[in-house]
Order: sequence, then C-alpha cells, then structure tokens
Amino acid sequence: MTPLKWFYSFLKRYRARLCLGLFLTTCIAGLSIVNPYLSGIIVDDVVLAGDYGLLPGLIACLLGVTAFTGILRFSYQVTFETVSQGILYDMRGKVYRKLLEEDFSFYNRKRTGDLMSRQTGDMDAIRHFVAAVIYTVYQNILMFTFALLMIFTVNTRLALCMLAVLPFTAIAAYRQSREVKPAFQRNRSCFSSLNAFVQENVSGNRVVKAFAKEDYEIEKFEKENDKFRNSQIMGSRVWMKYVPIFEILSHSLTVILMVYGGYMVIHQEISLGDLVRVNGYLWMLNNPLRMAG
Repeated sequence: MTPLKWFYSFLKRYRARLCLGLFLTTCIAGLSIVNPYLSGIIVDDVVLAGDYGLLPGLIACLLGVTAFTGILRFSYQVTFETVSQGILYDMRGKVYRKLLEEDFSFYNRKRTGDLMSRQTGDMDAIRHFVAAVIYTVYQNILMFTFALLMIFTVNTRLALCMLAVLPFTAIAAYRQSREVKPAFQRNRSCFSSLNAFVQENVSGNRVVKAFAKEDYEIEKFEKENDKFRNSQIMGSRVWMKYVPIFEILSHSLTVILMVYGGYMVIHQEISLGDLVRVNGYLWMLNNPLRMAG
C-alpha cells in the first residue's frame, strides 16, 4: 500500500465533514469579493456622484457580509480541526496495535525513540496538514482565481499586467520545493535520531551510572544535538532564500496597480471606484503569492 492510499484509508471515514469544510471554504472565498465591490460603488456612486441615500444600505451589506464570513470561518476551522483530530486518533490507534503485533526482529532493527517520534511528531505533521494546509491551499487558489476574474471585469489590460507576475512565482515555488523536501527529510531524520538517543539513555541510565559513562554520553548527546541544530539551520536557510522573493513578487502587484492603475484613472480609462475595487482585491492576490512556497 502506498503512503497516500494508507492516508486515504483514514481520511475516507471523514469525507462528508471534509466536503462540508471545503464547501464552507468556497463560500468564504466567494464572499471575499463582495466588500471590495461594494467599496467601489461607495466611491463612484456615493462619494463622487453624491447619491448619499445608497450609503446606509451599502454599509449594512458590508457589515452583514463581514459578520456572516466570520461565522463561516469559525465553522470551517472547527470542521477541519475535528476531522484532523479524528484521523490522528484512528491513525495512532492502528499504528499502536500494529506495533504490538510486530516480532522481536522488528524491534532489533528499529529503535524505540525512532518509533516514538513517528507516533508524535510525524503524526502531528499529518494532523496539521488536515487541519490547516488543505483548506489554506484550497482557499488561496479560489481567492486568487476569483480576484483575478473580478479584475478582468474591471479592465483586461490591468489584469494581464498583474498576471505577468505568475510565471516568476511558479518558477520560484518549483525551485524552492526541490530544496525544501530534502531539508525537511533531513530535519525529521535528525529529530528521530536525537529522540532515540535520549530515550535509550533515559531507559538505560542505570547502566550509564554503573560504568560512570555520564561524560561520554553527554558528549554523544551534544553531537546529536548539534546535528539536529545544523539541520534546522540549513532548512531555515531555504526559507530565508525564497521568502523575500515571494514578498517582492506579491508587493510588486501593489506597484503595478498604483503606477498603471493610477495612469488609467488619470486618462479616464477606469474610474476611481474601479481603482479602489481592484485595490480591495489586491490582498486576495498578494496572500496566495506570499504563501506559494
């Protein structure tokens, strides 16, 4: 059985709740385009045109959408967290029962600390994936798509200028993924080794004391600890290298909007309300680009 099939064997029990969470996420992404759109109407029809009778209704809509979005956001976060905790519970139980069924040769090959790290850190990483990563990726894709479509309805040329940033983001994300995977695997391996070493020394502390090997074991621990620290630093350097690139690419959208969008307002190719509307959609483009890695 492949790892993904093994993971899906736990996930399929919670498919209904997961689909509910994704549906709520879709609703939130759809509602995110409402407030910027209403803000543009306020600028064009209320502030510039002077039709102040529209203002109370528009403000009520803004407040209503904000409150409803908050309720939906709370609901889908609870849903995904419930699913993740259920998967973690089932997974730990099955793995623990499997460990009890293994023979002596298995435990001769595997260290206890390594098995413990898989029952704790590795499984918690899976729980985090279900509780946060799934809906974060899905929501950012939807929000980026919806915002881009709304910008196209304002002005095609302006949307295409913003779309020009995407190839650079894709290249940076691809190159980062090639470096992140081995760095993460190295971190998990070093953490597992450190955990195994500590477990073996704590359980065998009587032997260590009997042979007066405390200093020797401390020296070995420091070497394992140094390896783990160095692997963490090397992994952080990957983020240090690529995070500024994603930040620059995301903020370049603001520059494009202010320069080219301002030029279009001056030449009356779009209205001031359209510029405000696109500026409201800007965070829906910025955030996915910043989190692309």
